[in-house]
Amino acid sequence: MMDLDSAVLYSHDIEKVIPFYRDILGFNIEYQGSNGFVSFIFPNGARLGIKNQRREREVPGHQTVFISTEDIEAKYQELKGKEVTFFTELTDYPWGKEFSVLDADDNRVLFIKRP
Repeated sequence: MMDLDSAVLYSHDIEKVIPFYRDILGFNIEYQGSNGFVSFIFPNGARLGIKNQRREREVPGHQTVFISTEDIEAKYQELKGKEVTFFTELTDYPWGKEFSVLDADDNRVLFIKRP
């Protein structure tokens, strides 16, 4: 059996994206280092890391992370009331409902509720 432990997104300026994930999206910080890395932890123990770009392959703005939520309509309405750039609006698909927003580096955060 396997479970996802963590994923990492890359940033041009981590100090600009931390307030987006912490204050706007409501993610809980597990660790924030002075080395340009922050880790957010979720109730199921999974982690999302964000780090400043250091290597050529670490390209900000080209990643997507999927966040599962039980009340996707409420999360959508909550974010509609904030200064957030929507990439896709709330849409119903055979595999579930989803919408997505962009962080300051244009990384995509996709919220999904599966049936």
